[in-house]
Amino acid sequence: MDIRAVFLNCLVVFLLTASTVLAQGPDTVQSPTENQQTARLPTTPLFREFLRDERDLWTSLLKRETYGSHTIKKYGIPFTLLSAALISTDNKTAEFLPNTDDQKKWSGRVSNGGAAFTLAAGTGGTYLIGKITGNKHLQETGLLALHALGHSQIVTAAVKQLTNRRRPIVLDGSAGFWNGGDSFPSGHSSTTFAVATVFAYEYRERPWIPIVAYTVASSVAASRVAAQRHWLSDIVVGGSVGFLVGRYTYKRHHDPTLPGSIVPPRNRLVPKVSVGAATAALKWQF
Repeated sequence: MDIRAVFLNCLVVFLLTASTVLAQGPDTVQSPTENQQTARLPTTPLFREFLRDERDLWTSLLKRETYGSHTIKKYGIPFTLLSAALISTDNKTAEFLPNTDDQKKWSGRVSNGGAAFTLAAGTGGTYLIGKITGNKHLQETGLLALHALGHSQIVTAAVKQLTNRRRPIVLDGSAGFWNGGDSFPSGHSSTTFAVATVFAYEYRERPWIPIVAYTVASSVAASRVAAQRHWLSDIVVGGSVGFLVGRYTYKRHHDPTLPGSIVPPRNRLVPKVSVGAATAALKWQF
């Protein structure tokens, strides 16, 4: 593994993580005020609202506070070290799976659940059902999930262009970067975790919904490794980006008069990865 490649890509991961965390603003407890008694579904045109959020995500890279000691110590350094460790061991972790034709075939089918068109249909349907039935909570969930899906697609596509990592299925055990590929990070992991995070925060009072949402997202992410479409570091970074983007979208637009989760102080993303003889697992503490 090229040490320079690891360093440069970890720098990309660090900047992306720090900017996304900062763009979310401080962790404050949401409480409805007198002026917030009506639903806060976006009143400005949706496309303009989306562009404003996207602008804030990227311009945070240019702000001095992005690189403050608190953000670096709490988020940047730990996640960068984890990413460096995973990138440098991708060739080894890829060998733990049997990599049979059946494994690749079935894993590819599972991963279809995390495709952008599948998620767009599901989240768009959620919004429409909420609109038709007059359920503002369901309506907001679908709308914010669509926003998170779009943001995660853009952020992931940008990082893919910066890194150009080839997929394991087209390489002979070489997890190389700047080689004309689009493997890093995983788009399926990013989008599924972005949507899952919105659903998990919106319906946190019903524990089975976050459990199902994150289980589905983790299954899709793991299937991308099993199908040899991504390296392990691809899905961890992609899933983390998706989580942060989903949380960012929820915090900015959730109506506190509707049911949902209060984002607590010191809420942290702690990904845990384990690799066994024939399995790879990704667990999240949230």
